[in-house]
Amino acid sequence: MKKFAFFAALPVAALALSACGQDDAVEERGDMLEERADAVEDYGDDQAAAMEERADEAPTDAQEDALNARAEEIDDIGDERADALNERADEME
Repeated sequence: MKKFAFFAALPVAALALSACGQDDAVEERGDMLEERADAVEDYGDDQAAAMEERADEAPTDAQEDALNARAEEIDDIGDERADALNERADEME
């Protein structure tokens, strides 16, 4: 929940920075997006790791396989979102 609040506050902080100066604000916003991308990727990694732990404790091989597949999907979603944020950040530099 704390991470969600962090992500929700980022756009507001970015807007506040935009009033500082056009070039500096754009670069700062890009830096913030890169930080957000790292946080998104870390969050996806953490969620995938938790799912993999659950998979290790699954009572059947089928359930383990399903949980591992979901863990991989979660990791991929986090990576894709982080990549998209990093691309936007690169455009600001």
